Amino acid sequence: MSGKKVLVTGVSGYIGGALCRRLEHADWCVRVDGCDLRAPLDKADKVHYRELDINDPGLAEWVADCAPDVVVHLAFVLNPMHDEARMRRINVGGTRAVLHAAAAAGTRQVMVASSGTAYGAWPDNPVPLHETDPIRPHPTFQYAREKAEVETLCADFMAAHPEVVFSIIRPCVLYGPNVRNYLSRMLTGLPTVVGLAGYDPDLQFVHEDDVARAILTILEKDARGAFNIAPPDTLTMEETLGMTGKRVVRLPEWVLVPLADFMWRHRINVLGAPSSFLDYLRYPWVLDSGRLVDELEFEFRYTSREALTVMLRSKGVLR
Repeated sequence: MSGKKVLVTGVSGYIGGALCRRLEHADWCVRVDGCDLRAPLDKADKVHYRELDINDPGLAEWVADCAPDVVVHLAFVLNPMHDEARMRRINVGGTRAVLHAAAAAGTRQVMVASSGTAYGAWPDNPVPLHETDPIRPHPTFQYAREKAEVETLCADFMAAHPEVVFSIIRPCVLYGPNVRNYLSRMLTGLPTVVGLAGYDPDLQFVHEDDVARAILTILEKDARGAFNIAPPDTLTMEETLGMTGKRVVRLPEWVLVPLADFMWRHRINVLGAPSSFLDYLRYPWVLDSGRLVDELEFEFRYTSREALTVMLRSKGVLR
């Protein structure tokens, strides 16, 4: 693998930034073309940025001009949006546009970021979940539902273009020093953290740098198919809340569900998500990364506990 050009959507996000920092030092990568709606904070000799929406009509022309050997699609919306149509246009419509552009440009290798949430949080989930387990997204949690739609688009693309080396990543909750989203704010944004009484599921947290390293490993080894990305250790919800060092208020389901929906409707930014997200704090969705570790010989540098600690320290919650 040498002399390849890589195109990255969502280049200014925390995964995109971590990936570009590694591509800058990868001997086989000669150029990175990246698009986003804001410029990256990091400066890199190989990275060439263009301000571009992935739903822009000019996307396909830009991709064709870049003539990438590899396309990595990381542009998506994680934080729930009140404008659900716009969120779907970005997450699903944007993925469709990127895949169309990659096919038209004759790209030989494509990776798309999905999510472990696509498996759904269900009381009968196997523990742990493997890549061969079915995608059963939460019917009312939009982000997970759209990731399942994205995976259908990916399956259709792979069937139509078997010559393309195609991979999908499914990370667990992603934390790190650069992560700023509703999942990090739940633990860092207020003096008190809220828990769901009566439930204590196992959780996993993956460091942003481990995700970037996993992406690089998958690309370099021309690996195909889906890969879970989650360290092997887990923390219970109680352990997670306890690590914040904050006062914990545990509310029963009959209180927290309508309260979450009330706050969501009235844009009171405490949880930052509707009550549909709470199933991911009720039921297990622990991921097995055996494909990544055993087949590709990948080693996680950070445990779940360490990834959470790094995030809490970076936000000033822990010293």
